[in-house]
Amino acid sequence: MTGPRTTTPGTSSTRSISSSSAPRIESRRKFFADRCRGTKVRSDPWRRRPQGASVIHEGRTMTNTPAVRVTRGIETLRAAVTGEVLTERDTGYQTANHTLTRQGRPAVVVRCASAADIAAALAYAEANDLVVSVRSGGHHMAGFGTNDGGVVIDVRPLDEVTLVSDGPGEKATFRIGTGATWGTVAAYLAKTGHAISSGDTAGVGVGGLMAGGGIGWMVRRHGLAIDSVEAAEVVTADGSVRRVDATAEPELFWGLRGAAGGLGVVTSYDISAVHQPTVLFGSLLFPWTQADQVLSGWADHMAVAPDELTSSVQLPPTMVADRQAPVAIKVCVAGDAAGREEILAPLRSLGTVLTDTVTEVPYAQVLADEAMPPGWTPRNRNGLFDAWSPDLGERLADARLRLPAMAVEVRALGGAFGRVARHATAFAHRDARFMVNAVLIGSTELHGDQIEGFEALWAELMPEGAYLNFLSDPTAADLDRCYPGPHRARLAALKQTVDPADVFRTALTVPPAVSG
Repeated sequence: MTGPRTTTPGTSSTRSISSSSAPRIESRRKFFADRCRGTKVRSDPWRRRPQGASVIHEGRTMTNTPAVRVTRGIETLRAAVTGEVLTERDTGYQTANHTLTRQGRPAVVVRCASAADIAAALAYAEANDLVVSVRSGGHHMAGFGTNDGGVVIDVRPLDEVTLVSDGPGEKATFRIGTGATWGTVAAYLAKTGHAISSGDTAGVGVGGLMAGGGIGWMVRRHGLAIDSVEAAEVVTADGSVRRVDATAEPELFWGLRGAAGGLGVVTSYDISAVHQPTVLFGSLLFPWTQADQVLSGWADHMAVAPDELTSSVQLPPTMVADRQAPVAIKVCVAGDAAGREEILAPLRSLGTVLTDTVTEVPYAQVLADEAMPPGWTPRNRNGLFDAWSPDLGERLADARLRLPAMAVEVRALGGAFGRVARHATAFAHRDARFMVNAVLIGSTELHGDQIEGFEALWAELMPEGAYLNFLSDPTAADLDRCYPGPHRARLAALKQTVDPADVFRTALTVPPAVSG
């Protein structure tokens, strides 16, 4: 993919379907069912989950399970969609069956070029009793974008960026396909000086990031990425294509902002972008011997820092550079250009600055490129904390010595992120002020007995919540932390309405409410 297709008002022909196409989709679903009725190809590990039962898929793909060959109805599927349909015998399958961290062997990959294609793929999966995975950028550490023996709905062809409207003020609304990557979106928006706080990695897909909320480099200035969403188009499990916003199906609109992965396949979001041509961005490096004072001073400052400043502290694995790798404070200062340097002064005084790379750059340049070294299987956990404490800092410092492969990043939240009402979106944790994100780098073999210590650390830390997008090996406890009681109950009721058969399920989706 060389970049998103782009259109402007008056020239756009959005590749989606209207409510008038619903009869055609229903007819297509019946067509598949008639031709594939009775085909049962899914093996026991992928059996449909009873309502209220525990999650089956814990993130790891079953690479020892032979791939299921599905031929019944394949030619019908190919004739029904405008995108590609790939099986093991097709050129392109080997580049479509895996995600950034996980290798899968799906029976079918459908590269969907429209909402109608998605509906056809869902109908095919239902007719053949196959598990469904949805892939955007494929960056989730748990590998939710692939499976063994099922159907992968690949939305990467849905990568259009369309200017919907200008205003008010210097804002503009863009319709962004969920298959686009944030790097290409940011580059396109930069042509008019606009930006969206959209994560920190260029290759991440729009759909995947938005499913969890979207913590980006302007989160304290403009909130989560989902906080700028004005509307969305989504294909639900029954093949219906729904256009939702604050007035049209408001409950589904609520759920899509923080829990989209369990409710349907979003094809596009209408997102309000701010006028932000440039930001101050870069890193301040401090000696490893000053790690404790830098982290403590940084946390104190970020508790009272202006919204314009978004920042994180990065503590490298102690196995690097004989434990002497420097500590980094990364910063992004948005807002008006005047006064940006003054905002950074307190951070520069926290210790001995070895290197200062902070400079003014176009916002699109803050999104990093990411490549996974061959053989790496990072183990990733995170926690959201309502306040910083010396005890938390000490526990992290001790753990870094015990777990030499562990990299730690602490991100500051608050500001605009925290001013959104707790129950306004399916993302619940608006009181959080810090996120601790930790990764065991390298291969599983390198991790060895560090895995036990890594999991024990998180049991000790007891965070108030968790961020869905940074969990490689999710558990039932992680699901509870992502969606606390009231949010989980509300999501379960919504799920029962739009996906009672639990078609869209992972270890981090709330199952439907149990009827009766």
